[in-house]
Amino acid sequence: MRILILSDIHANWTALQAVHRQEPEFDACLVLGDLVEFGPQPREVIHWVRQHATHVIRGNHDHAVAQFIRSRREQLPWHQLRNRMRDYHWQILEAEELSWLGRLPLRVSCRLDGKRFHLVHASPRDPLHEYVPDHSAVWQKRLEDVQADLVCVGHTHRPLLLNVGAIQVLNPGSVGQPRDGLLSASYAVLDAGRIQLKRVEYDLEEMLAAYEQTGIDSDVCDVAREVYSAGFFNPEV
Repeated sequence: MRILILSDIHANWTALQAVHRQEPEFDACLVLGDLVEFGPQPREVIHWVRQHATHVIRGNHDHAVAQFIRSRREQLPWHQLRNRMRDYHWQILEAEELSWLGRLPLRVSCRLDGKRFHLVHASPRDPLHEYVPDHSAVWQKRLEDVQADLVCVGHTHRPLLLNVGAIQVLNPGSVGQPRDGLLSASYAVLDAGRIQLKRVEYDLEEMLAAYEQTGIDSDVCDVAREVYSAGFFNPEV
């Protein structure tokens, strides 16, 4: 069984298409939240996920958009981009799409290919917001009440595969905005029991052109070029 595992797409339709071109065939697809915000094409991403995902959970940005939560933080350029694009998402997403985002579960436990999966965007203790260090001792405490073979998380935008006792913790990284300075979509594939952390390049200029096609202010497009070109490297969370 071939399982495609995605997280943190963030309305980057160009990057998601690149992943699908590289992985056209899969038996199941797990999406670990944050479908929306930052990027210019949330509706295309939502449609793809609804069509292809076997299980999808809610991320903190999905929650913020669905609940109409406004952020005032603008210390960094990517904060400014998030805030302006949140307004744009509210303009173009239909009520049914917003309701669907808001109804996504915070966690899912399932069994696929003989393995017990536990899916959560951030951590089992705090499914929406906690950033857990990549240390097995810290994760050991977070997993005390979890019954699973594989715990799949997102949120940090950094790929991780960590053995914590009998449990493996997998973070596929971010499709839409990896935060390690690399201009490529990050994801994972579980194939016949073997986990692969993978990358695929996408056309940055095509994605940036999608901002311009929204008709949004040119200063927002300039900020998008700045933060995506830098690969969102080590931003303040």
